[in-house]
Amino acid sequence: MLSLAIAVVAIALPDSINPSLIAGELLVAGGRHPGLRALVFTIAAFVVTLAVGAAVALGLGDLILSLVPKPGHTLKYSLITAAGAVLAVGGLFVWIRRKSLGGDMPQADAKTHGSAVAFGAGIAGVEVLTAFPYFAAIALIVGSRVSVAGKVFLVVLYCVVYVLPLLGIAVVCLVMGDRAEQVLRPPVSWLFRRWPVVVAPLAVALGIGLVVFGLVRLGVF
Repeated sequence: MLSLAIAVVAIALPDSINPSLIAGELLVAGGRHPGLRALVFTIAAFVVTLAVGAAVALGLGDLILSLVPKPGHTLKYSLITAAGAVLAVGGLFVWIRRKSLGGDMPQADAKTHGSAVAFGAGIAGVEVLTAFPYFAAIALIVGSRVSVAGKVFLVVLYCVVYVLPLLGIAVVCLVMGDRAEQVLRPPVSWLFRRWPVVVAPLAVALGIGLVVFGLVRLGVF
């Protein structure tokens, strides 16, 4: 269970640096009650991501376990190795495309000051459909021998790590109130432009680490 939890956290960390969600939260935090709006945005994004992940993990889990009743040591660490490879290749792709992926942060408008729930859930819903690291982690969870409760815990763990930057922004907004946007906008704008340079090396390093760990446990080295 511990090795699975470490693998899930390793995959979730680079995925958590999501410029769309981070910028979206800062945008909805404009206006009155920034802390509350940022917190609601975070909760909405967390709930949508968790719901999709749990539905896929538990639904696919039943199907896979009906075909492979007793996933063993080899399958478990093969999946960890494969997840690490996916993460490393994804990081390499982001690095190659780093100049085209970065960009300026959009400015707030009247629409972004609307429902924080709808905005957070909407962005999270779109992001989760193309979240290859998330589905790699789900494949790892599905192929493990842990109980249903263990699978739910691992999905929740991924989602908690995934929304940590959003939670950090919400805390700053709650503490600083109306001054939060002034403080947060410069670093978030920098991150929005430079996120590929941050995410790519982190993803590659963690991916390679998972591959080496999986291969060692499989007895390849």
